[in-house]
Amino acid sequence: MKQFVSHTLVFLALGCAFPALAAAQQSLGDVAREVRKNKPPDPTTKVVTNEDFGRPWVSDKSAATPAGADENAAKSDVNKDKDKGKKKTSAEEQAELDKQWRDKISAQSEKIAVLQRELDVLQREGRMRASNYYGDAGNRLRNPKQYADDDRKYRDDIAAKQKAIDDAKTELENMREEARKAGASGG
Repeated sequence: MKQFVSHTLVFLALGCAFPALAAAQQSLGDVAREVRKNKPPDPTTKVVTNEDFGRPWVSDKSAATPAGADENAAKSDVNKDKDKGKKKTSAEEQAELDKQWRDKISAQSEKIAVLQRELDVLQREGRMRASNYYGDAGNRLRNPKQYADDDRKYRDDIAAKQKAIDDAKTELENMREEARKAGASGG
């Protein structure tokens, strides 16, 4: 009984102490208002904008060179253009080679895409035909041989189209390999 009374008194003492401690603390709103008052008015970090850098450093040829120098530069540019027309540089030849191979490869890729679309349409039509056949019991009973013949033809068409796609993909890989051996970049 003594223990019961002592435990009860401890719980009562703690029960009275906690509300007193809770009342002594500030609310969160009061703390936030106090921090806002003490906050400095200006930001502590500097925001860098384009105006801080000023005018960009771009040279202007017309303002920097006299009029006589412009004429000499124009003449030399005309002479350079004439030389370029006579003989192609290796960079131009490489660019032309790259363009030719890119055109061949893109044409082959387009051919593959067309074949793939045709295969997709053929498969979709086959699924539609099968659903119509199996959905109509009378048709199944009247024409089972006709459906079997059509189905065989459909499967042959699918196989032929798939073989054409595989051949086109093989040809595309061969083109890419030939382009690599020829020195063409990319593609």
